[in-house]
Amino acid sequence: MPGLNDGIASPAAAWQRGQELAQKGDFPAAILWLERAIRLAPGDPRIALELANIRLAAGGSNQLELAANAFEVLAARYDIVPAWLGLLTARRLQLRHREAAAALAALLARHCIPDDPGFAQVAGIVAKTAGFDGWSGMLPDGTCFCEAGGALGPPFDTAALTRVDGVVSIAGGALIGWASRPAAPAAAPELTLIDGAETRVALATGQVMPPDEAAPFATRHSFAIPPSRLAGLAPPLRVISATGADLFGSPADPRAEAAIRPVPADHTGEPVKILPKRARLAVVMPVYRDFAGTKAALESLLAAAPGGTKIILVDDASPEPALAAWAESLRGPNLSVLRHQTNRGFPAAVNTGIAAAGGRDILLLNSDTLMPPGAIEALAAAAYGAPDIGTATPLSNEATILSVPEPAGRNAMPDLEGATMLQNLAAQANAGAIIGIPTAIGFCMFIRHDCLAAVGAFRAEIFAQGYGEENDFCLRARHAGYRHVAALGAYVAHRGGVSFRAAGRALNARNAAILDRLHPGYDATIANFIAADPIAPARKRLDAARFAAGRHANGAVLLISHDHGGGVARIVAREMETIRELGKRPILVFPSTPPDPKATPFPWPAELTDGRPGDYPNLRFSLPAEWDDLLSLLGAETVTKAVLHHSLGLAPEIRTLAGALKIPQELVLHDYASFCPRVTLLTADNKTAPLRYCGEPSLDGCTACVARLGDETYENLSPGAVKSRSSAEFAASSRITTPSEDAARRITRHFPGIRPIVTPWEDDNVPVTLSPPRRTPRRRIAVIGGIGPAKGYDILLACARDAARRRLPLDFLVAGTSADDLALLETGNIFVTGPYREGEANALIASLAADLAFLPSIWPETWCFALSEAWRAGLYTLVFDLGAQAARVTATGRGAVLPLGLPIARINDALLAWRPQK
Repeated sequence: MPGLNDGIASPAAAWQRGQELAQKGDFPAAILWLERAIRLAPGDPRIALELANIRLAAGGSNQLELAANAFEVLAARYDIVPAWLGLLTARRLQLRHREAAAALAALLARHCIPDDPGFAQVAGIVAKTAGFDGWSGMLPDGTCFCEAGGALGPPFDTAALTRVDGVVSIAGGALIGWASRPAAPAAAPELTLIDGAETRVALATGQVMPPDEAAPFATRHSFAIPPSRLAGLAPPLRVISATGADLFGSPADPRAEAAIRPVPADHTGEPVKILPKRARLAVVMPVYRDFAGTKAALESLLAAAPGGTKIILVDDASPEPALAAWAESLRGPNLSVLRHQTNRGFPAAVNTGIAAAGGRDILLLNSDTLMPPGAIEALAAAAYGAPDIGTATPLSNEATILSVPEPAGRNAMPDLEGATMLQNLAAQANAGAIIGIPTAIGFCMFIRHDCLAAVGAFRAEIFAQGYGEENDFCLRARHAGYRHVAALGAYVAHRGGVSFRAAGRALNARNAAILDRLHPGYDATIANFIAADPIAPARKRLDAARFAAGRHANGAVLLISHDHGGGVARIVAREMETIRELGKRPILVFPSTPPDPKATPFPWPAELTDGRPGDYPNLRFSLPAEWDDLLSLLGAETVTKAVLHHSLGLAPEIRTLAGALKIPQELVLHDYASFCPRVTLLTADNKTAPLRYCGEPSLDGCTACVARLGDETYENLSPGAVKSRSSAEFAASSRITTPSEDAARRITRHFPGIRPIVTPWEDDNVPVTLSPPRRTPRRRIAVIGGIGPAKGYDILLACARDAARRRLPLDFLVAGTSADDLALLETGNIFVTGPYREGEANALIASLAADLAFLPSIWPETWCFALSEAWRAGLYTLVFDLGAQAARVTATGRGAVLPLGLPIARINDALLAWRPQK
């Protein structure tokens, strides 16, 4: 569980608090705490399951529907009995009987009957209510149980009902591992150990292991056989389930690995000096699951393969009859199908294909790829680019160190049309270019025939079902004098991440450890390559080509902004959509946030986006060094104007971009950075004192404030220099926009010659329905947004502490985040929901059941989206008497304005007593 030891503010603490409240029957509070937990740890499905169960217990139409939706997601993703049971219960309570029966049928088809004395009765009621003549299911021992006609349940998925996941490895001479039977988690799987002489030994399991992040709901039964018990057995050693299927890592051969002398990963043999004659090509494609994906992969390959290419499919005992039958039907002059009678794993399947290739060059290709025309030729050209090149690998959306556009992978897989476009762009941007890489990537790996002959096949006896076998091959090739290259002008689409089930992560860890033992320093070699990132220029050229391919005939509008999110991001996103609706291309320049922002001072590189999926994450320009490159890229677009929203985080040259492109520039003022280097007009007596509104003093006062507290723009310009620059920019701008009259007046006071156009970000004339505070013993106060110092964090903390000290019937609920959740939560009367996504605010605020909203912001905001969200949630709102927030409340009468600087106790008194006037 993430954050287990992080104290009361951690997701673990929120999860525990939610469970405690549920046990006491306080379901509304339990739901709030579990929602916080899931916001802080969105990747933990155990919290989602707990929350769904509590919603189910709470009842009510809304909670039941939320519970059902959550159970449905969990059932689809994890296929676990608790999710199916929760779903059928929720649908039954909603009187949606056919859907309840469908959930029960899914459970019974893939899972053994739960060991619950009440299950049979519930199943009978669900079946009968939906019009079925009884139900039937399988018990863990394989016995079929049938009630009445047993119509609901069949057909059974035998493979799912009998499947056993698990992994085997050798550690200290012992055979260790675990096994899990998803259809009957509580039942210890039946395992058998078989040695090389076919001696069979029943294998007992031991303790249940803690949950694994890769399979959080799997009940893993451990086993361990000490060296003394293995002494009389002949390797290799197999561990099989009752169906005869090997666990991952089986067979394991302690002798095979022990017989190999480790060689450092960075060792390089004498380079091969003779370029061999080109051989004919064989494509080896192991197939196992996913009929549709495999069919698409082969069809794309058949269309793209050069003439004379031999295609070898290796059916590794596919459990999908349709896939196996289809593969058998494909035999032809240049396409052969080889079949394993039992599943032997990816490395063994590759070796079968290599053996059948008869000395050809090999293109090892996964069955979850899409091959565009031209990619194979580019790979072959790269492989024969020098005598010592052993392998070549293309770029892909999912290719570990060769992933594009995001180098970390997880890029969406394009369809064949998209892959073909990317292949053409890669060929255009990186024509013929290659670069050395520490290892090829096995999803699409061109192996030259002489390298294969020198190195030998994959070591299936060590790497079992797979992962790391191609890396081991590449390191052995390196030791033999071959190197590996990325063909930067080739692109192949790859789905990735679908080969292994629950035990995949454990197999990966097992094989990674073996790889690093056999080739010491391998992990460091890869880490150093990633840190150096020599592929970056190629990714940037490809992104530039993609960017150019997206050019609009009607031209573009250039926007410049920061990347801090909030209201500015909302306005920029809205403006980009408007530009797109007008038939033009929006181009946003924003700072590229580094991995460790605090350790990397401004300015950050400028990055480009047009707001489309896929984006251009490699179009980053370090200024001023890459100024000409940025101008060249943008100059090729027909940019009609620039709109400067903010330049925080960007190099100062960005502010001159419109002039360099010879286009008009508009300014949108979201804050007071045009004359206040601290941006928000807040000051303090020293860096540890609470912030307060500065009153907008003279230039000398501003200078002293910045000298005392620092520059929030990190430009190191004096207030005088900032004002001079802004004056020049205002004079040159074609339009100056600000969202409120209050902001316009403040700006005009400092720059008397300008006339900003006031354009409210929202229409306060749109009717809203507000509810007065309830007459209850306690009053609940919602505080909305990211509550940092400028948004009144210190005020809120002081209010909570005063309420606790005076035992006031006040509860504060922060809908969002804060500068320090821990300090707020420790007061005992503040709850913090955690971060929410765009569009969630209204439902989230409503779930808090608040009486009033309080926005303790202490700077004169130019707008205030949190105020609008409070109103839309039906809450009257109290604010301080400054900025757009005060002006809007005064104009609409939707709350009250408190004097700035009001003592904390008086603020709490107002929160307790205020009611709208009739």
